[in-house]
Amino acid sequence: MANFELPKELLDQLAQGEVQALLEGLQDPELRKNPAFLAKVRQFLKDNNFLTTIETEGVTEIQQDVSNIPDLMRLVE
Repeated sequence: MANFELPKELLDQLAQGEVQALLEGLQDPELRKNPAFLAKVRQFLKDNNFLTTIETEGVTEIQQDVSNIPDLMRLVE
């Protein structure tokens, strides 16, 4: 792998583009249910040390919606 440095402005643009793509994906009803996409979102949050807690806005609503969990085993059959 080549070892070179990119200008800070270019790195900032790339990072902003990545965040924008993830945000747009979360707005898409199909992509928002896609486990592979959600894994990428979780990995992005983990890689960038973003933490969600019960105090994080929106987390309580997510926790309350556990009645609508899809049966993933049906996909395997």
